Parts: sequence; C-alpha cells; structure tokens
Amino acid sequence: MGFCYTYLVKSAKYLIIIGFLSLALIASLFVVLRTTTTYQKAASSSSSITLENSYLFASPIQAKADGKEMIRLTVFLLDGRGLGVANQTVELDLPSSVTIENQQEISDTNGKAIFDVSSTTAQSINITAKVGSSKLPQKIKITFY
Repeated sequence: MGFCYTYLVKSAKYLIIIGFLSLALIASLFVVLRTTTTYQKAASSSSSITLENSYLFASPIQAKADGKEMIRLTVFLLDGRGLGVANQTVELDLPSSVTIENQQEISDTNGKAIFDVSSTTAQSINITAKVGSSKLPQKIKITFY
C-alpha cells in the first residue's frame, strides 16, 4: 500500500505540472493571436487621420541654394492611436522657386510620405503639408542660403 500511495502522489504532481504548462501554452497562444489581429488592423488604410498626431519635419533644415543640395521633408500621417495611415496623398505648400527632386507623395504602411527639395534662390520658407483639404497644424521653416 505504501508503494501505491507514493506512486499516486508522484503521478498527481506530474499531472498538476502538465496541467499548469498546458494552461501557460494556451494563454501564450491567445496573446499571440490577439497581437496578430491588432497588427493587421494597424496596417489598414481605412483608419482616419488625426491631424494633431501627424507631423512634418525636415532634415537638414538648411542647404545651399545651388539647386544641388537637398532638404528632405518627411510627413507622418497617424491615426488616433498613433499608427500610420497608408495610401493618403500628401501635398506641400511650396513656392514655385523650390523644386521637388524626388517624392513619395502617397503615404506608405507607416504613414510616411517623403519629398526631397532644392532651390537656386536664397530664401527662408515656412512649409505646411495637407491631405485633401485638411492642413497639418505643424509648420516647419527651412532655409536655402
């Protein structure tokens, strides 16, 4: 009887450990599936843009006015959760003296649109970006010298 009791106690311990590991595996699978579903929703282009979350920046903020040196203007279009909004056309408010050399005016899956600009005229410019008829509230100042 002692041997049988010891065997049952050891078996019960193993069953408890196996049950705990099974629950942990199921919980992990649930977390992975939930994260995957959330990520797929984040990459959707049907999200609406939140202008206050979106932003515009330049790098560098100044360049020579030789028509060769460029300034990269980058716009990030974000939704209310801070996730990128894809497939949106971005327009910049630029004077005719500024030339856009390269552009990706349609936002990618991260909500990013890129413009490389140059000028042969020495000037400082305040730049704004818009999507449709909506302007981003942020403005940046670049200088060609």
